[in-house]
Amino acid sequence: MENEEQPVTSREAEETARLLAGAGLYIETLPASERAVAEMAAAGAPVWEIAQTIRISEAAVARTIDGVIAAVTGRPIHPVETGGLGSDTDPGVTGGYGDTGFGALDTEPLPDNTEPTEGALADPDLG
Repeated sequence: MENEEQPVTSREAEETARLLAGAGLYIETLPASERAVAEMAAAGAPVWEIAQTIRISEAAVARTIDGVIAAVTGRPIHPVETGGLGSDTDPGVTGGYGDTGFGALDTEPLPDNTEPTEGALADPDLG
């Protein structure tokens, strides 16, 4: 009895391979890292195997495969818009400042924002 490795497949990997079966020309146009993922997925490799071989996370592999399948099948992709850490506004419009849930922020400088020349505030070391 020989000890031959049998390919490990799953229903998801088989379905992915079926969806990507006719997408060879499209897969060839992808950037190298995405092409490697798509080629392995089209060959029936499961997500975990692709992730280990290419040394990226399973989530990154799954996102790449999902994007390729969406492009091949014509399914629209709805990207998630993020504004950054703690952002609740659209930084592209207001730079992240302006109206908030507590009212508008005053983002203009004070009319007289010069340093004092006399008194206790004139020399910070004296305070």
